[in-house]
Amino acid sequence: MKVVLDQLFAGLGVGAVLLLIALGLTFTFGQMGVINMAHGEFIMAGAYTAYVLQDVVGSQSLLVALPVAFVIAGTAGLVLERVLIRRFYGRPLDTLLLTWGVSLILQQLARDVFGAPNVQVNAPSWLGGGLTIAGVRMAYSRLFIMVLVLVAVAGIWVYLNRLAQGRRMRAVMQNRQLAACSGIGTERVDRRTFFIGSGLAGVAGVALTLLGPIGPTLGTNYIVD
Repeated sequence: MKVVLDQLFAGLGVGAVLLLIALGLTFTFGQMGVINMAHGEFIMAGAYTAYVLQDVVGSQSLLVALPVAFVIAGTAGLVLERVLIRRFYGRPLDTLLLTWGVSLILQQLARDVFGAPNVQVNAPSWLGGGLTIAGVRMAYSRLFIMVLVLVAVAGIWVYLNRLAQGRRMRAVMQNRQLAACSGIGTERVDRRTFFIGSGLAGVAGVALTLLGPIGPTLGTNYIVD
């Protein structure tokens, strides 16, 4: 029984990260019908952001990396949407192949910059250790991931249900033509949606550094495999 509970807790940590990844994909696919195969590389970008910052910031690098990774991955997604994807709306197969090509390019770029071998991001000292409840060891790092995802999900709920920008996003997701007729700038909403969805992938990448080594194919392992 203890083994089952240990595995269940470990699975909850991974599942929480997958939830964060899926949220970002849901935004871009639900609103624009885009299957973004480069979404995994935004995860990778977030992970490498934490890797770079650990030598710059020190023990607080994880907390700094979360907003920085959100902005970096979100900006990368915004650039991808503005430069390439928006020209292929309504052509799902073309956008799938296009973003897959971008994914391969970004993976090779990561190999050129950071090298092909996986690297380790050291967890901050304040996440060392864990709790033991009913004989089940609960690492602080995985508890942190779960809390992080809960906060992110709550933030997304507030954004979608309490803020005008979020309600516009929901309107475009439900009926783009009617939203446009109502005066909502759908292109502006698309840009914001891609930024948020990609930014969530970056945050997921930071969370994944607490689960093990990272490498150029980190995102693909979660998106494709």
